Amino acid sequence: MPEIREPIKQTSIEKKNKIIDAGLKIFSEKGYYNTTTAEIAKVAGVSTGIVYQYFKDKKDILIYAVKKYYDRLFNPIASELEKITKLSDFDEQMKSVIDVSIKLHRANSVAHEEMIAMSHLDPDIHQLFIESEHRIIERIVQFLESIDIDVDHMHEKAHIAYNMVESLSHEFVYHQDDDVDYDFLVSETVRLIKAIFVN
Repeated sequence: MPEIREPIKQTSIEKKNKIIDAGLKIFSEKGYYNTTTAEIAKVAGVSTGIVYQYFKDKKDILIYAVKKYYDRLFNPIASELEKITKLSDFDEQMKSVIDVSIKLHRANSVAHEEMIAMSHLDPDIHQLFIESEHRIIERIVQFLESIDIDVDHMHEKAHIAYNMVESLSHEFVYHQDDDVDYDFLVSETVRLIKAIFVN
């Protein structure tokens, strides 16, 4: 098996990213197990041989795709959260965070389902999800500390808040129910998150 290359030149980096993007696209459309490396190469516009210069196998592409997916989904949410500069802005800005989260989950709903499914089926992907979540929680904690929020069990409370926004986003995208007042769900989620961090 040829040695895996770590791209240095910009063209090589772009080629590797095209393969990752192609993998994410096809995994989302067809599922990981129904996708071949040859299909990924075709969508990326490269030969199968080129794919194996940058990746050990299809699973390796999936790992990179999951990392890229997590960044694509959660970096904009974290960036929106970091627009809060004072507690008087908390309620309105948190609603914006939730709105961004819902929009991103909706735009990536098929990919999200496949990534979640793979996290249940593959222990390496499961571990990757845990590590990605830890990075997000750490970023949330650092942000909260930067605006002088200091509470006991900060990491645990950040974890609760993160999962509340995730659960709410899933409710909007996957579980629409005519009997649910979704405006109330949003406002109550904001109230509860604020209560966790602000005495």
